[in-house]
Amino acid sequence: MQQRYECENCGHQVTIEASAPVPDCCGQPMKALPLEACREAGPEAARPTKPEEPCEDFRGNHQ
Repeated sequence: MQQRYECENCGHQVTIEASAPVPDCCGQPMKALPLEACREAGPEAARPTKPEEPCEDFRGNHQ
């Protein structure tokens, strides 16, 4: 699994293995960036769906 980090001082970003130590930049530890939502597979991703069924977009406008 990969983790992205950003320097809060200069904005430099790196992507490294999540098991690696937190990288430094500008003399300080870099800040971990949150994972993108599309890459976070939760239990809903494992549910089988039929192609004709609409997907849940979590906007709350159920019909």
